[in-house]
Formats: sequence, C-alpha cells, structure tokens
Amino acid sequence: MLKGTPIETGYYHLLERYLVPGLIHLKLKPNHISLTGFVMSMLAGIAFVFSPVWGGLLTLLTGLLDTLDGSLARSLGQTRKFGAFLDSVLDRYTELIIYLGIWCYFYRQGETTPFFSITILLILFGSLMVSYTRARAEGLGVRCLVGFFQRGERIILIGLAGVFNSLFNWLTGFPTAHWARDIVLVVALLLLAVGTNLTALWRFLHVLNSLRS
Repeated sequence: MLKGTPIETGYYHLLERYLVPGLIHLKLKPNHISLTGFVMSMLAGIAFVFSPVWGGLLTLLTGLLDTLDGSLARSLGQTRKFGAFLDSVLDRYTELIIYLGIWCYFYRQGETTPFFSITILLILFGSLMVSYTRARAEGLGVRCLVGFFQRGERIILIGLAGVFNSLFNWLTGFPTAHWARDIVLVVALLLLAVGTNLTALWRFLHVLNSLRS
C-alpha cells in the first residue's frame, strides 16, 4: 500500500537526509545494518514473550533498520545482488521470529486453544506468499506492488499493536482471565491473517492478468 507512494518517497528522503550521513560517518556497510536488524528481530521476538510493549517497540526499530540498509546501499552505490539476497532471506526469518514470540506470549497467558496457533500459521502462510508472488512475478518481468499488507505495513501494524495492546491493558486494568485482555493484539493478528492472504491472492490474480495480456 505504501510502496511506490509519496509517503514512501518522503520517508526515504528523511532517512537519507538525517540518518544515512551518520551511518556513513561511522563507516557502516549495508550488510552491517541488515545483520543488526536481524539481531534486533530476535530481541523483539524474545521481548514479545514477556512484554508486548517492548516487543512492539523493538519490532518498529527492526522495521527502521530494514529500510535503512537499502537507503545506505543506494547512498554508497553498493546495491549488489549479495546484499539484496541476504536482506531478503533475513527479512523472512525476522517475521517468523517475531510471530513465534507472539505465539509464546499467548501460550504463557494460558491460551492453549488452537485459535492462536491457526491464526499465526495463517499469517505466516500469507506473509510468505505475499513475498513469493512478488519475487516470482519480478522474475518473469512483471511489476507486482499491489496489495495492502506488504512487509512494511505488517511490521508497522504488529509493532503498534504490541505497544497499544499493553497501553490498553494498563488503562482498562482487566485481569489476566478477562476476555477483552490483549484484544488490541488479537485484532491486529486477525487483520494480518485475513489481509496477508487476500493480498497474496490479489497479487496472484494481478500477475495472471498481466501475463495473459
């Protein structure tokens, strides 16, 4: 949804103006940022197990690092296939780790019903297929940026959900067993479970129509 829009252009402009020069001054390379983002995602996954607010904040920081490596690569003129492949693979692991942390959080809360396991699996299926359809389409020479739940939107949604979920729980003071506890995080997960798979289907049909024409 945001990719290719003025919002994305403005965001990257801010990165290249205010953050990238500092990274260049520190003599950091794009792969350093990619690996740091991967480590941050592991910390986010662990944090989600115990505290969604910290998990959410670290997830948002992971998203920032994920966009910084590309900006740094372009500024340094180091947009190489090695770095692109590394970043792409680490991105997939990043999401897997974060969602695993969220599942563990609910398990620690005593939520052992199949609902959360199935919801997380649907998100993982949808997220992987969103990425795969784009990669396969671009391999066939078809531009494929349609859909509302691309990686950036997913990271932002789950990060904000983690932060506001804890804020909601604190403001309402619901006990652990109350049905409405963690409702913010649950709603975000449901949106992702449905939205990612609809986005993958949208891309699937978009590419088929493009290839047919």
